[in-house]
Amino acid sequence: FGLSEVVGQYFWFKQIFQRLLDEACERQPDLIILTDYAGFNLRFAEAVRKKLHRNKENYPNWNPRILYYVSPQVWASRAFRVFALSRSVDCILSLFPFEKPWYALRAPNLRVEFVGDPMADRYRSVFRAKEDDIEDQPQVLLLPGSRKQELKRHIPIMEESVNRIHQAHPCRFVMILSSQEQLDLAESLLSDKHSIELRIGGLSEALSQSTLTLACSGTVTRECGYHGVPTIVFYRLAWLTYWIARAIIKVRYIAMPNLLLNQLVYPELIQSEARPDRIADKALQFLRHPSLRQDSRKSLSHLMDAMGEPGAFDRAAKTVLEYLPERLQSA
Repeated sequence: FGLSEVVGQYFWFKQIFQRLLDEACERQPDLIILTDYAGFNLRFAEAVRKKLHRNKENYPNWNPRILYYVSPQVWASRAFRVFALSRSVDCILSLFPFEKPWYALRAPNLRVEFVGDPMADRYRSVFRAKEDDIEDQPQVLLLPGSRKQELKRHIPIMEESVNRIHQAHPCRFVMILSSQEQLDLAESLLSDKHSIELRIGGLSEALSQSTLTLACSGTVTRECGYHGVPTIVFYRLAWLTYWIARAIIKVRYIAMPNLLLNQLVYPELIQSEARPDRIADKALQFLRHPSLRQDSRKSLSHLMDAMGEPGAFDRAAKTVLEYLPERLQSA
């Protein structure tokens, strides 16, 4: 979200946190499954354990098992959080294959099960290993992000990039947004004479028809990768947030396809590099040289292999069932 955005909602988060902790203590569930969002959920797991430790007499029969679905990105920043995970969590259900060996070296007593990425399962049938015949005007897909601040930072950059690209290499430009509110905001940020078609939803279909994507860094880069679409990744942050992130992030790449493949398949233009001239230059290289696009697709074809066999949700569910009490497993 960015530092300033989170600080601004601190008391709202605190209220939700306390309400959830009170609910857990009242209901005393056998199993707690935390999903994503390490900033909240890791603290919540610790709070439950501390509550039980300090008030044993109030909860003599409550000993919940805590599972974490989608590993916190401790391998990217603040690796010391692995110790809190070891103290508070019984098992991590991991999406990515490199996470299990990473934890094994640093927290051998913490169970980590690689269950796979359900997004990969969803898109296995749509991956494009080769490029279809391109019409006179190839389609460039624009994915500026989903949060309000992302849209405000990225859409003006995208519009100027589009103008530069279109002058040198005429294309169709399609921007995908996820709600009418986002579309209204995009229209307010774009000039009256822009050449960008705005759509709500339909990302998978748009990716299947696109030659190239300009994408805000985030989960959407995995969707681009699983479709086999060459992509230029960029991102702008508030400067204070950027410098803090730069100090704590330890991974070589930002985009998940690059991390999974351990190579720079998707060019990354971050912060001061995320300028219209740099984005346009990279885009034109891909548009003018089909061999670059095909090299990208060839590298991306290994993503599905890295994700293992289909059935991510099934594997996750089977692991969860192991932690249910016997009285429920036989029900």
